[in-house]
Amino acid sequence: MAKRAASKAVKERLHEDAEAPIGRLTIRPSKITQFRLWIVGTTPLITHAWAEKAKREMLGTQLKVIKGGRAARDPERDFMDSLYEMTPDLYGFPVTGLKKAIISQAHKDRGVPKTTVQASLWLHHEMIRVRPALAGAICDMPLIRIYGAKPEMREDMVRVGAGLNKRATLAYRAQFWPWAFYLSGRFNADVLTLDTIGTLIHESGFANGIGEWRNEKSGIFGAFRLASETEANAWDRFRSGDGEMPAPPEDMAEAAD
Repeated sequence: MAKRAASKAVKERLHEDAEAPIGRLTIRPSKITQFRLWIVGTTPLITHAWAEKAKREMLGTQLKVIKGGRAARDPERDFMDSLYEMTPDLYGFPVTGLKKAIISQAHKDRGVPKTTVQASLWLHHEMIRVRPALAGAICDMPLIRIYGAKPEMREDMVRVGAGLNKRATLAYRAQFWPWAFYLSGRFNADVLTLDTIGTLIHESGFANGIGEWRNEKSGIFGAFRLASETEANAWDRFRSGDGEMPAPPEDMAEAAD
């Protein structure tokens, strides 16, 4: 009998606590801090967006559509399709790819768990609508603008397919050199510091890189680092239209020596 009475009292207390008015709660807002910086490429950046034609072919396969004959190869079209176009003559890169590279350098053994960086770091971007494979659907791509030289077409020998079906072919993709990102965003200063973010960005550019044939994928392209103060000032002038495009960083020349 005594146990029942005690249990009933506990349930009543929990019920009272659950209905506590919101005014009794104290919520301390997170310390969200803004940041802005320049990232400069130390090796050329190769982009490879999903071509509209490739997406339509993939959809056709899933819908069991009868395939027609293989169209003639158009290298110029392949080159243009590899670009993430923001507006005519302005191109970008998926900001999710950059954030993934940054997060890859976080680790709990270093005192910076990947989940902490994922939840506490926000990178600003521009949402660009691209044409989907299925009419009536939408596809919004979060992009960060690429500053630098106009893209050039590059030709690479690649292998496509899997297993015994692998075959050699030529790939025509866009390459940017020199290139830079004006990166801005927000972070929770209660769990991250600007120095930590800077370190993660710097190390990810060396260990991972972004785009095709990057260090993470046994290549050397798409490497980057934080800009020096002099470099940042030069890219600021270029971004505002008050200066010429900065020359490629000396990192590659030093590596060649």
